[in-house]
Amino acid sequence: MEPGDIIVRMTAASICGSDIHFITGEVPLEPDFIIGHEGVGVVEAVGTGVKSFKPGDRVAIPYMVWCGTCPECKAGRTYSCTADLQFGVGKARGDLPGLQAEYVRVPFADSSVAHIPDSVSDREALFVGDILSTGYIGVINGNIQPGDDVAIFGAGPVGLCAVACARLFSPSRIILVDLEDYRLEAGKRLGATHTINARHTRAGSEIRRITGGVGVQASIEASGAEAAVDDCLTCTAKGGIISAIGMTPFSIRLAMGKVFYKNLTIVSGYTSLHEMNRLLKLIEHKQLDLTSLITHEVPFSRILEGYRIFRDRLDNCIKVVVVPD
Repeated sequence: MEPGDIIVRMTAASICGSDIHFITGEVPLEPDFIIGHEGVGVVEAVGTGVKSFKPGDRVAIPYMVWCGTCPECKAGRTYSCTADLQFGVGKARGDLPGLQAEYVRVPFADSSVAHIPDSVSDREALFVGDILSTGYIGVINGNIQPGDDVAIFGAGPVGLCAVACARLFSPSRIILVDLEDYRLEAGKRLGATHTINARHTRAGSEIRRITGGVGVQASIEASGAEAAVDDCLTCTAKGGIISAIGMTPFSIRLAMGKVFYKNLTIVSGYTSLHEMNRLLKLIEHKQLDLTSLITHEVPFSRILEGYRIFRDRLDNCIKVVVVPD
């Protein structure tokens, strides 16, 4: 145990879409390596250098940690910390075991981990370390102003978090696009004013129709699909912003002519986890509630069943929470 470490007894973790790639073998991982990167728990022990935490504190853990002292961290680019430590990814990102475990060692606790307010439940706090922070930064990068129209592509967990966060900035219309009706309905409950099933409708053209031919001031691409990126180019108004937070393939076709002639701005990149405390405050004061995303819960002993439910989207699954037995 290093001086800046804390040991956390996990009280809840979740299964993320990126975890599925390890389970299926699409992304190789060392045998018996613990995965998972979204969770909350209770501090059991602290290193000699830890100043902000003590045993018994409830904490939300980010999907990656940062040292706070390297040149990248000092410049505010914590996502590029030279320590390069991400939970549950293996040797590619620091060989740090993941959060789907009974106990977890968390390095650089003072700079990375967030206290959970007493009035906030584990379920309410669970998503701030990954998908909620990602959805929030997608909205921030879209520079949404009161009265704007915004389109969100992808009603998976990240896209649904973006819907909830977009409401904080009072847009006139939030138009949500997905391929599954049950996820679109979940988006309506979180604040989407219009929904489009892209299996049946050309989303980009429909959004332009809804907005009277103008388009939306901001598009948030949360699906990673090439077709959705193209729809963003179609439906975003001249001078607008495309905020890309979906995990796209390394290479996609991009109609640069549309970007150029419409004076579009495209913003992308890792989520900014330094907003975790802000998000927890919004949750504490009932401005955000993402617990409706939790559709299934399994104990650790049945985690593989949870993976099967999540992977195959059984029983209208959106998010699976894993809790101790």
